[in-house]
Amino acid sequence: MATAKLDIKRELQAVDTKNYNFYDNLTDEERKAFSPYILMRYTSNVQGDKDIQEWFLEMTNECVNKHHWTLSKNHKPLLWKLFASTGAGIPTYHPYLAAGKKEKANKIEKLLVEIYPSRKLEDIKLLASMMSKDDCNELFDKMGFDKKQRKEYE
Repeated sequence: MATAKLDIKRELQAVDTKNYNFYDNLTDEERKAFSPYILMRYTSNVQGDKDIQEWFLEMTNECVNKHHWTLSKNHKPLLWKLFASTGAGIPTYHPYLAAGKKEKANKIEKLLVEIYPSRKLEDIKLLASMMSKDDCNELFDKMGFDKKQRKEYE
């Protein structure tokens, strides 16, 4: 018996048209094929008008991304309803949004993230780029780091 595949175009059309019952009408095989993470990568990305791009990005982040990992395992029907709520009521082209390549954080940036966990990564990178070797040593002194701890972040 061949397994049923869930067509991403069909899923995206259901999102765009706010079809809240789409998941309920899937076969068991299609439900097994439902991948919320992949759908989220498509849903958040739209080509066309800037307003519609902002709509999908903000709605996907607010409605789906915020609760994705909590709901994706045991609450897929509810997660689908959140996806449907992101729709704008009009057909839209959603290209796949590949994950960006992660930049390697330098060691002092890692320390600054630990010290300032609420700061934006951009701010951390800027601060790290402005720190001289003497600034780093002064920070290590103030934190009471021994030689071994200093080596971790040099």
